[in-house]
Amino acid sequence: MLTYPAILILVVLTDLHGVRTADWAYWGENGPDKWPGLCQTGKKQSPINIISESAIKKDLGDLKFIRYDYAFLGKVINNGHTIQVQLSNTLPIQLESQYLSSKYNLEQFHFHWGSEHTIDKYRYPLEMHLVHYDEQYGNVTAASQHENGVAVVATFFELSDKDNQAMDPILKAAKQVSAWVGSSSTSLRDKVIPHLLLPKDRTTYYTYEGSLTTPKCQESVTWFVMSETVAISEAQLKIFHNVSSPDGILSFNYRPIQAIGDREVFHHLSGYSSSRSNFSVHIYLALLCTFLIRLS
Repeated sequence: MLTYPAILILVVLTDLHGVRTADWAYWGENGPDKWPGLCQTGKKQSPINIISESAIKKDLGDLKFIRYDYAFLGKVINNGHTIQVQLSNTLPIQLESQYLSSKYNLEQFHFHWGSEHTIDKYRYPLEMHLVHYDEQYGNVTAASQHENGVAVVATFFELSDKDNQAMDPILKAAKQVSAWVGSSSTSLRDKVIPHLLLPKDRTTYYTYEGSLTTPKCQESVTWFVMSETVAISEAQLKIFHNVSSPDGILSFNYRPIQAIGDREVFHHLSGYSSSRSNFSVHIYLALLCTFLIRLS
């Protein structure tokens, strides 16, 4: 039997745990307009609305997903803000690009419903963030203190009539931790292959310099937002919408769109040549001039 002092200590610790997990939220008195520091004052905040026609087209090199085709066990966590997946791996799962100065190690991935980024103001039902840190740092927390220390690959999901089987191991585990009893986790019973959670066509993406989308909103992130999408069924999406948090059912968990300011957004297109594009424009203008002269 617990003594009165022991019960009091347990209540205090439980209350402190509740404060820690609910010190920021997506709505209410701890919502985004109350997030502190850079979240309010930063000039390179995320997410943003990407205007596809305004993005600068360029061949920046394809992304290389190293060991993404391996199968991994791991754990799924309900931290009160999202469903997060941490894979158990002895060798690093890595992201490489000629656009990046280093290799980046995958630490975790998590989900936002609806999407945080929008394309031409369209919000997708779900967005996955694969969070990587520069390998010279030990983890995302350390890397987020350095310029370009973090690289996040964002993938959009669109509704489909069929279940996405690659998501099944994650969603089965998510059901087990959907109730809020404080931050909780469960082990994956089946292996996850990260490669299958990416779009089949990975030759096109948007990239820009931004921030983490949760407090402390550090402006240390290179974003890669995949242009193509992944499928998810309505029944699968509903599992995310049933996840609980300290503030009740987590009906959505996206931060409002932030101002782009004077930042450039690039659209990687494999094999794209600006000189070839300019040549096509010149040919078009020449033909138009010829046509107008003949009319006169």
